Amino acid sequence: MRFTPQKFDELLELAQSDPQALERYRQQQIDVVIGGAPAYLRTRLEGLQFQIDAQRTLHSSPMGSCVKLTQMMQDSFLQLRGMLSAATDENEPSRGQLPQKNAKILPFTANS
Repeated sequence: MRFTPQKFDELLELAQSDPQALERYRQQQIDVVIGGAPAYLRTRLEGLQFQIDAQRTLHSSPMGSCVKLTQMMQDSFLQLRGMLSAATDENEPSRGQLPQKNAKILPFTANS
């Protein structure tokens, strides 16, 4: 199976006419994407999907779960940004650029 995106209007109509069918479609597409991921990522993706589903269940409104999921994404982004900043040491004047090093250049001669 492949990921098969639908047009927004089709999904909206499905949400209004048959919310359970929309939920089945959503779950099917999630399973396709996670199942198609490399094996070393699947456990992490399943765990992330578990957290997403838990937040959707905990909130009484779609807007509440949307706000929480947005906050989760922002927290994850800020964590990644912090790790990248630490790796590039943004406190240095070069602001993330690799330090320049001096080296002795060795001449090579062509063999005739």
